[in-house]
Amino acid sequence: KMQTAKLVLNDLLNNLEEEDYRTVIDFIEYLSAKRQKERIAKNNAILSEIQFCFADDKGWQSEEAMLADMAAFRKGRLGI
Repeated sequence: KMQTAKLVLNDLLNNLEEEDYRTVIDFIEYLSAKRQKERIAKNNAILSEIQFCFADDKGWQSEEAMLADMAAFRKGRLGI
């Protein structure tokens, strides 16, 4: 599917003029920066969750309780 999108984009670019290329580049730069900010925000949120888990003293009564809590956390992260 990605290959098809690349072919369509390449075909469209063949019909553009020089000033159109600058506009396309500006838009791609905007999209790239937006996606990078989203990834950074998501990574920071995950890091905060992990740090909270380490800072939050659960006081597990057993290794099994600790493993069950960790499994629940992973399931929550994966949306299971």
